[in-house]
Amino acid sequence: MFKYEKFNASSTVSAPPVERVVEFSPSGLDAGDVARVLSLAVDGKAVSAEAGDGYAAVSGRVNFRLVYQNRDGAVRGVDYNADFNLKVEGGFAADDSVGADVSVVEADVKTSDSTVLSAVVSVSASAVRRTEEECLVDAEKCYKTVESVTMPSLVAAKSVVVNVGEEAEAGDVDSVLLADAQAVVTAAAAGDGRITVEGKVRAAVTYTEDGEIRFRDMVVPFSEEIAADGVEEGDNVSASAYVRASKIVLAGVPGANVIRFEADVAVRVSAVRCRLSDVVADMFMLTNEVELGRESRKFVFPCGLRYTAESITGTASLEDRAPAESVVAVPYARCYAAKAEVTDSGALVEGVLTADVVYRDENGLNSVRAEVPYSVEIDGDFGAGVKAVCFVESVKAKARRGELDIEAEVGILVSYYACCEAEYISSVTVGEEKERNDSALSLYIVSEGDEMWDVCKALTATPDDVLAQNPSLSLPLAPGDRVVYFRTLA
Repeated sequence: MFKYEKFNASSTVSAPPVERVVEFSPSGLDAGDVARVLSLAVDGKAVSAEAGDGYAAVSGRVNFRLVYQNRDGAVRGVDYNADFNLKVEGGFAADDSVGADVSVVEADVKTSDSTVLSAVVSVSASAVRRTEEECLVDAEKCYKTVESVTMPSLVAAKSVVVNVGEEAEAGDVDSVLLADAQAVVTAAAAGDGRITVEGKVRAAVTYTEDGEIRFRDMVVPFSEEIAADGVEEGDNVSASAYVRASKIVLAGVPGANVIRFEADVAVRVSAVRCRLSDVVADMFMLTNEVELGRESRKFVFPCGLRYTAESITGTASLEDRAPAESVVAVPYARCYAAKAEVTDSGALVEGVLTADVVYRDENGLNSVRAEVPYSVEIDGDFGAGVKAVCFVESVKAKARRGELDIEAEVGILVSYYACCEAEYISSVTVGEEKERNDSALSLYIVSEGDEMWDVCKALTATPDDVLAQNPSLSLPLAPGDRVVYFRTLA
């Protein structure tokens, strides 16, 4: 009598980000030999994430890369890793497939009796929860209304590693001090059985040549077609990328070196399809009472992504230091999206651009950390929610007496989400037979919000019979309308 169908559905579960301080004291670095810190490049990444009931357990790693000048005036570079563990509390379940992202909010280095590297990391966790919803789709010997509901379902989720490389000519390279690399997705689209992803990697390489600091900036585009069974053109796609590992290889001949940058970029993609399904919205029987089990589910799912580039400008004050004569390098630059929200006209993204600027003054080499706040409004329709990842495409600095002018091109990847609510009947229990209405005539007076369905349920009559007996009744019903129903009594 009652027909049910099971529908696969998926929803994104997210938790508010958690900040954590990570500190590391390298044993092999003599703090007394660090005369001046020139740059501290810091990156964070999630090594693993596992869901529990009400939390996500995240293991991560922070990579510290320090460039400094020693007591003899020589410039040195060192590289260290520090691991951390934390719990991100949220509405997770133990069987969720959870992932985590780690971003560095700020970093610092202190040198006294020992060298202490520290970073404030922001860790966010999210999961795709798959459910199976059983819905009533048909009912015999009943009177019913049918509506369409949206059920978003995860079609595919893939992770691949993309190898990228680029070369730049240099002079006679003494040593590589720092290789700062970052990756971002710029576009992603679903096709039949595949997901195509485009992105770029920026590598800022700082090195010494004849004892002088030099700098090379490389931007490497990449494109990857990822096989994904079941994916169709038009599916909603989300994607992300990060540099899993990178290295610098020196080649060429003495006096004419070639700096080769190589990186493994981890790319994650997923595809969601929204299906419209017809389900029974309401029903009643003429002969028996029925008890309906109703369910309401809220689904949050990715709609797509959009990449845009914006110019950011600002200044870095040298305070009471000697005026800068020239800029030597910008070895490290990052931008952090502190806020991303949907507005009436599009999306608002606010954040901070952080850059280390190495410059020369009358006393020799010096450096300053510049922090430039930015606010970008992006026009468009971004659904119910957004998440932003920012990427420094290029950055440069110019000396101007007591200040440094900072100019940067910042790419912003906006991933946007939609929200839908599905209401359906999950169970029907047939109860006692209805008491026979022995009244030959019933009168129903329409109230505010009543529809023909409400009248039929109250009179235990079919819509066709009610309309046949009330030919002057017009739809939609209006408050105060009088509906008369005659019964033939045995």
